[in-house]
Amino acid sequence: MRSSDITGIHHVGLVVHDMGAAIATFRQLGFHIDAPAYPALPTAPGGAPEPIGAGNTHADFPRSFIELLALAPEDRERLPAGARLIPLHVPEDQLGATRAAVRRTVGNLAARLDRSEGAHILVFATYDAEQTAARLREAGVGHGGARPLQRPITTTEGTQLAPIKFLEIDDEDPTMPAGMVPEGRVGAAEDAPPDLLDAQVGLAHPNGANGLAECVLCVDDHDLRSVSERYERYLGIPSSLQGSTSSFDLGSSRLTLTTRTGLAARLPGEQPRTAPALAAYTVEVVDLAAAEDHLHANGVEFRRSADGHPFIPAKAALGATIILEQARRTT
Repeated sequence: MRSSDITGIHHVGLVVHDMGAAIATFRQLGFHIDAPAYPALPTAPGGAPEPIGAGNTHADFPRSFIELLALAPEDRERLPAGARLIPLHVPEDQLGATRAAVRRTVGNLAARLDRSEGAHILVFATYDAEQTAARLREAGVGHGGARPLQRPITTTEGTQLAPIKFLEIDDEDPTMPAGMVPEGRVGAAEDAPPDLLDAQVGLAHPNGANGLAECVLCVDDHDLRSVSERYERYLGIPSSLQGSTSSFDLGSSRLTLTTRTGLAARLPGEQPRTAPALAAYTVEVVDLAAAEDHLHANGVEFRRSADGHPFIPAKAALGATIILEQARRTT
């Protein structure tokens, strides 16, 4: 059984100190990564757009992606080489409020980066953000409402800003900042139209990656049941609790909750710096043996999980373990 509105994992986001170094790392791991894009807004009506908030780039897949996010510099002269400035279209009377909202969100992420570099963003895919918002409200889950955003999507005709809808979940704990839960920024996104997603370019990765299959959330041993219940409300589906693991079938992908003990048993040698934490994620590849060969050729060391899957340790992957698995055959 799965939710009527949540259809999978939309993206996992890593917050990093140095965008240039992060891009180099992920290219060595075999991901195609474009130059980063930085949203821009004028400081005053009629002014020139300047970078604001944070810049990002993606390892894009047909229906999901891995995001690399770094705080934006104060002016365009300090942008990384090759960076693209993406002006956001905001009515002049909403400029001040929009700038303030962006800075609040980035301030929250900066606080996460102070804790550790790594995965601090988990966004689920929904086919109807308004329906997801209504369901969460009925379940007593706080959120900021489904609001319109723009996502840069690159096709053969260039990069365009596609309209999407996004909501952030607020934790019940009043000590948490708005838009954050203990493990980071968690939300849901109603993505761009399918025909535009199908027209994306840059989806071919040297390591053969073609989608996100799983995100692994590590919690303290005594918190597994309570965090599972929290995600049952977020996702609108029951979890499958077995030993030190609780799992959610999202259809196209899955969410796995595990304890520190369970994580160490599954991924020998891996331990999160804090808990709860988005400790690992699984990437599907079209040819697992070829992916391993590519890692060997690039001098990337990897280990084996308890069930035999290759994984790249967190210390070599910007703070979050990357597990590789063979893509499911559809024909």
